[in-house]
Amino acid sequence: MGLDYSYLLYFDRELIWNALQAVVDISERHHPPTRIIFPDHELLIPLETWSSNDGIYQFDDPEIDLHMSINFEEDKAIRDYRHRIFGEDEMRSPPESDPPRQVPIGYIYLTIYNNISTQYTRRGSKDLALFNFETTGTRMSTLFYDSNSIRHTFVSLLERVPGVCGVFNREDGGGEVFWYEGQTLSREISNPFMQITDLERLLRFED
Repeated sequence: MGLDYSYLLYFDRELIWNALQAVVDISERHHPPTRIIFPDHELLIPLETWSSNDGIYQFDDPEIDLHMSINFEEDKAIRDYRHRIFGEDEMRSPPESDPPRQVPIGYIYLTIYNNISTQYTRRGSKDLALFNFETTGTRMSTLFYDSNSIRHTFVSLLERVPGVCGVFNREDGGGEVFWYEGQTLSREISNPFMQITDLERLLRFED
C-alpha cells in the first residue's frame, strides 16, 4: 500500500463556511458547482464532488466530500513533482527577479467533518469542524511532506479564517502539530487524530 498523508485543519464549527470559502479562493474553479442546501437558501461552491450525490449536500450533513486542484506558490519540491508528472517543460523555472508562479496541484481530496464533537462522548470535547486535505497516493504524499510552499498555504488558511489547530498526518508515522491558536510550532504526536482537548493538555496550553 502507498502513502496517504494529509493536512488536518480544525475550525470552530460556526466558521465552517468561511473556511470553505477560503479554500475556494485558492482553488481552480469547477463547473457545475456543488450545491449546499440550507433551510432558507442555497450556497453554490465551485468545487467538484462525486457524481453519486448529484452534486448536492445538505448544510448539516455529517460529511461533505469535495476534490479540487489548489494553487500553490511554486517551490523546488513542487517543480520536481510536476517534472515527474508532466515532463521536461515543467522544469523551467522563472527568472530569479520574477515572483514565484502559482501552479495547481490536484486532485486533492477534501473531507469536511461537520461536527467532530459527535465522535467523542467524553466531557470537554469542542464544537469543531475538521477539514481533512488528503493526497492521491505516495507521490503527492511525499510532495506534501517536502514542500514548504504547501505548508505555508495551509498555515495561511488557518490564519485567515482563523482556525484552531493544524496537524500534518503521517498515518502510522504519527503526526506533527504545526499550528495552534495563532502560533506556528512543530510538536510530534503519536496519533494525528488525537482529540483536541487531549492535544491541548499535551501542549500545556490548558490547566
